[in-house]
Amino acid sequence: MTGSPMAQDNVKFVMGPDGQMIAVQKEPFVWKKFFIGLGVPLFLMVVPLLLSLYADSMSVWDEDYESEYISVELVNGTAYTAPYSLDPNHVIEWCNAYDYGNNGGYYCEHDSDDSEMQIFKYWYVESTLVREDNTTAYSTNFSLEEGQSVEGCDVQVYQYSSSYYCDYNRQTDTEEFTIIKETWDDNYNREQVGQWNQNSEQIEFDDGEDYGTEINILVQVKKEIGGWTESSGAFNIDSGDLLEDAFTIHVETMDEDTYDEMNDNRATMDVLLTITMFMCCSAPLVAIGMIIYGFAATGGKPIGIGAVISLVAYPVIGFFTMITAMVASW
Repeated sequence: MTGSPMAQDNVKFVMGPDGQMIAVQKEPFVWKKFFIGLGVPLFLMVVPLLLSLYADSMSVWDEDYESEYISVELVNGTAYTAPYSLDPNHVIEWCNAYDYGNNGGYYCEHDSDDSEMQIFKYWYVESTLVREDNTTAYSTNFSLEEGQSVEGCDVQVYQYSSSYYCDYNRQTDTEEFTIIKETWDDNYNREQVGQWNQNSEQIEFDDGEDYGTEINILVQVKKEIGGWTESSGAFNIDSGDLLEDAFTIHVETMDEDTYDEMNDNRATMDVLLTITMFMCCSAPLVAIGMIIYGFAATGGKPIGIGAVISLVAYPVIGFFTMITAMVASW
């Protein structure tokens, strides 16, 4: 047997327990097993890419937007106006208002029935919380003028493992808020450490820590300064101040039929993207499992080699799948 080259190609020599060399027949390379090891993980990679491409093809947001930039004109005093009519076949998808000055900021909101848009001005009011003697309680006076409401706040306290923010119900009550402290050093914890309401006109803060005699707090205040109604066919704005020359209102609309189609497709797209993410995440795990099995089991080496090749290809296929899924879900 050892004198035959063909025979030596089919055997390998290993040392036996008695120190003698033993000829052991080599395992044949089975291509069917190789394609199983290669194909199963690749299937879990390629199918998500196809699903995400199909989901992206169902999205037509970028194709049917219509944008309009509206510049207002001064009428008298601090009152401005600008004509605007909404195409009866379109719905309002998004609106914004902005300028390039330093007098705060502006934003726009629109109603769900597309009959109104509201323009708000917002700015920040800085107040100083003063510590009460021999305590960790801080407070300061704070009140709103008529027509103003709270949009948020920022307590100027910085800790490595904690953060603070204002919590309020924007839809029902913007004349009160609570201050929340979130901590995530060992375990996540969320607790109320302060509050304010228009009746008390007092901001109170106490998280049990001593920060010195004073703490600064920024409160974001907003006020509606005008808007647009379908019946008037014009934007009318009066903030009590002169607007910057670059004040602009940006309105994006979409064809109503297309908008309804997109909403109808959204549920299907969400299902496809969920399947995509599940399969895409499971592909490398399946490949690693097949690699372990292939190189550990007798006769499974072709499976392991195929799985290794598929795992090497995963970063490239996974990258394009991720990008396509992100675009489709945008």
